[in-house]
Amino acid sequence: MKWLLRCTLGELRSTLVVQLCHATSMLRKSQALILGRMHNFAASRTLQILACAIGVQCTWAAGEPQLVASIPPPPESRALLPTPLSNVVMVKVVDGRLNVPVGGWGGQRLIQAKTDPEKFRGYLRAVKQRGLNCVRPLFHPPNAAEPNDAEWARFDWEAMDQAVAMTQEEGLYFLVDYHNWLVNDTIHVHEQEWLQVWGWLANRYKNYGHLIFEGFNEPQNQCACMSEHYQKWVNLMRSRGAQQLCVVSPFWGQYFSIKDPAANWAQCRHHYFSPQNSPSAEKGRGEADWQLANTSNKNSAASAVQQFGCGFFMTEGGIEGKPKNETERVAEMAAVQRAIQICEQHGYGWCLWAHGDWADGFDTYGVQIKISVSYPLITGNAAR
Repeated sequence: MKWLLRCTLGELRSTLVVQLCHATSMLRKSQALILGRMHNFAASRTLQILACAIGVQCTWAAGEPQLVASIPPPPESRALLPTPLSNVVMVKVVDGRLNVPVGGWGGQRLIQAKTDPEKFRGYLRAVKQRGLNCVRPLFHPPNAAEPNDAEWARFDWEAMDQAVAMTQEEGLYFLVDYHNWLVNDTIHVHEQEWLQVWGWLANRYKNYGHLIFEGFNEPQNQCACMSEHYQKWVNLMRSRGAQQLCVVSPFWGQYFSIKDPAANWAQCRHHYFSPQNSPSAEKGRGEADWQLANTSNKNSAASAVQQFGCGFFMTEGGIEGKPKNETERVAEMAAVQRAIQICEQHGYGWCLWAHGDWADGFDTYGVQIKISVSYPLITGNAAR
C-alpha cells in the first residue's frame, strides 16, 4: 500500500505519520475481521487525534485509484415524501444560541428506514421517550468510507425519503450527516461530487423545516483551505433555497469563520471522554468546561461562538469505548453529564453516540443521562 505523506517538520514527523497511518489501516482491517460489519468507532479515534496533534495527514497515493460507486441522482418520484408541516419550529441561531433546545442520539443506520422501517421507527420513539428531540441517522457516502462501510451503512434515496417522513411524523429533528469514516481528504479531492450530492439534498428536502444539515463528519484534512470548502457548501445550500441550520467542523483543527447569507450556521466538534482526559470525575468535568465553556481556551466552543457569532452543535460525544471498572465509569459519566449541562446552559445542540443495532451506548450509559431543560418536538409540543 502506497501512502502519500504531507509533512512540514521533517523526517521525524514523516516517520511518525507512516506509523500512525499504518496502525490505523491495520486496526480497521482487524476490526473488520473480528466484528464483520459492526464498527468500534471509538477504537480508532485516538489514532486520528494523534495524527491531527502533529499536524499531518495520510492519503492514498495519486496513482492508486479508489473504486467507489457514486451516489446516484434522486428519483423523480416523491411519492414517499409527506407534505411538509407548516408549523415546524426551524432550528435557528439567535445571539449565539439555538432558538430551541436540541438534544438526542445518533448512530441509527439510515438504510433501515427502508429495509426495516419498524425497527428504525422504534429507535426514533425510544429517543422521544427519553424526552429528547433529535436523531442523527448514519450513512457512509462511498467516497468517504471503505467499501464494506459504504455498504453496511449505505445511502439510499428511498431510505432518505422514509427517514424524512418518519422523523416528521414522530416530531423529531433530523440531523442529516454526510458521515465520513477514516477516509482522508474527501472534501478536497472529491469536492465536486460532495457538493453535487448536497445540491440534490437541498433541492429535494429544503421545504422540511425539521432537518438540520451537517456538511461532513470529522474531516480528516486539516488544510488551510478547509473553510473555503465549507464556504462553497454553505453558499450552495443557500442558493438552492435551503434555510435550515448548517453545521461545519474543523475536526480538531482551529475553528474558522463562515459568511452565511442566512446567518444560520454552527460550529461542531465531537467530545468523547476516556481515562486519558477524564481520570477522575473532577478532571472529567474540567475537560468538558475547558473544551466547551472556557473562553480562556481560544479554541473552545464558547470562544468560537463569541468570535464568529455562530451557534455550536456537538453532533457526537459521550463515553469513548467501555469503562473497565466502576471508577472509570463514574469519572466518564461525570464528564458527559457536565458536557450536556454546558450545552443546555449555553444553548448548544448535542447528540450522543451511539444508538442502533451495532451499538449499546443508548441502553447503557445513556440510561443514566439527566436533562434539565425541556426538549420540545418540532411543532413546539413536549417530547413526552
